[in-house]
Amino acid sequence: MDHIPEQFHSFETDEPFTNCCDCGCELIESAQMYMVQKNFKGKECIMEYALCNACKEKLDEQISGESKEKLFDFLFDHTEMVEAPEGYTAEESLKQIEECLTCGKKRGKCKGYSYSGLFVGSILIPGPMPMMICDDCQEKIADDLSEHTKDVKDKFYEENFPGPPNEMDLPQKGKPMFI
Repeated sequence: MDHIPEQFHSFETDEPFTNCCDCGCELIESAQMYMVQKNFKGKECIMEYALCNACKEKLDEQISGESKEKLFDFLFDHTEMVEAPEGYTAEESLKQIEECLTCGKKRGKCKGYSYSGLFVGSILIPGPMPMMICDDCQEKIADDLSEHTKDVKDKFYEENFPGPPNEMDLPQKGKPMFI
């Protein structure tokens, strides 16, 4: 698949994301990996963004060791994170955003959910991602985050997404989860 699937286009522009939401670097023409994440309440996309690998790593470094361990434990207990089988295509991997990675709940049955995918240029990288996590599982994950990590998450959203959803009643006690 040498085009970005529509599921990972911006709802605002109906086009692929072209720049990192944090540093503004170019994504599609660069050779670096980046993540696209979309957060939904019902069928409405309430937040979406693309984050370059350098900014994601910088964000990951700020997450507390305690939160990383809790997240790892949750995923280890509830998923089988494996590499994509030989010959597995990006198109086949899109089925992974149809049900929650951790509990198997179908996307259509969720009150809210988030899904993410990893890209290099316009190529979706098959493997553990793309992944979808339902609102119930996001709440369980958010409940285990340290206060430091919650502050990091809040700061990321405040710096990159002023206004709503900061004032909206959203899952995870105010803001969507980043994966």
